[in-house]
Amino acid sequence: MIKNYFLITCFLFLSSTVGAQQWYQYFDGADTSSFTAILIQIDTTGGNVWQIGPPQKQIFDSAASVPNVLVTDTINSYPANDSSSFSFATYPWMSWGIFALQWKQKLDLDSAQDVGVIEYSPDGITWTSVFDNPFVYNFYGFDTVNVDTVASGVVGFTGTDSTWSDIWLCFQMSWLQQFNDSIRFRYTIYSDSTDNQSEGWMIDNMMMHITIVHTAKGEQKEEYMKVFPSVTTGIVNIETVALQEYHIIETMQLVDVNGKVVKEWKNVPTRFWIDISDQPNGSYFLKVTTNKQTNTFPVILQR
Repeated sequence: MIKNYFLITCFLFLSSTVGAQQWYQYFDGADTSSFTAILIQIDTTGGNVWQIGPPQKQIFDSAASVPNVLVTDTINSYPANDSSSFSFATYPWMSWGIFALQWKQKLDLDSAQDVGVIEYSPDGITWTSVFDNPFVYNFYGFDTVNVDTVASGVVGFTGTDSTWSDIWLCFQMSWLQQFNDSIRFRYTIYSDSTDNQSEGWMIDNMMMHITIVHTAKGEQKEEYMKVFPSVTTGIVNIETVALQEYHIIETMQLVDVNGKVVKEWKNVPTRFWIDISDQPNGSYFLKVTTNKQTNTFPVILQR
C-alpha cells in the first residue's frame, strides 16, 4: 500500500497561435517541478479507505497507466456505513477561459444505494455538489446510467462501470474569479449499512486545464444571448456567446407583470439555468445583465 499524498498537476493553456500543452499525474511519482504540485488531502477521520497504489481486485485489476491509481482500498472492498473523502485546492488566476478537471475512472458501487459525490467549496466549509448544478459549465464523459439519486436522496455516481471512462468537469473562469483565494474540490464515497463486497471507486490520470477553447464545441450563435424555452414548466436556460475576455452575468432578475422582482441571481456563469417552478403560473420577464449589456426576455410559466 502506498500513501502518497501528493498529486502533481499543472495547467493547460491554449491560444490561437500556440499548440496545446498538457501536464499529467498518473499517481506514479513526482515527475514535474514543485511549482506544479498541489497537495491532495485524504481525510483520515473514521478510517478513510482512499489509498494510492496498484489495484488488486477483480474489476479494479490494473491502473490506466501502471502501476498506481487512487482507489477506495487497493485490495479490499469498501465497507458499509462509510464516508471516505479526499480533496485538493486550485487557485484561479485567469479572468476568462474555461477551467477543467479531467480524470479516468471505474465504478463498482451498489446501484441506487451507494454513491460517489464530487463537491466544490470556496472556503473549505460550505460544500456544493457538482451534479445537477447550473454553476457547472459542463460535466460529461460518463454513462448516464451511472448517475442517479440513491435511496438517501443524494445524487452522484452509482452502479458499475468496468471500463475506463474519461470524465470532464468544467467551470467558467470569469465566474471562478470571485473566489480570489482558492477553490477546493472534494470526492466522497458514501455507503449504506449493507455490505455487498463491491469494489468502490477508482481514479487515475487526473489533470487540470485552463483553456480558451471548450473541450466540447457548442453551436455557433449569431445572437449575443439566448433564453429558452419561452414557455416552461420550471427550467429556463440562459446562454450567451463565448468571449475571449472576462464575461459574466452580473445580475439576473425575474420580474412579474406588476414589475415586482420575485427572484434574483448575482454573479453567475454566462451559460446557466434557473428553476422558477416555485412561482405561480403566469407571465414574467427575465432581465439579464452581463458586464457587456442588458437584455430582457418574456417567460411564461405553465405547469
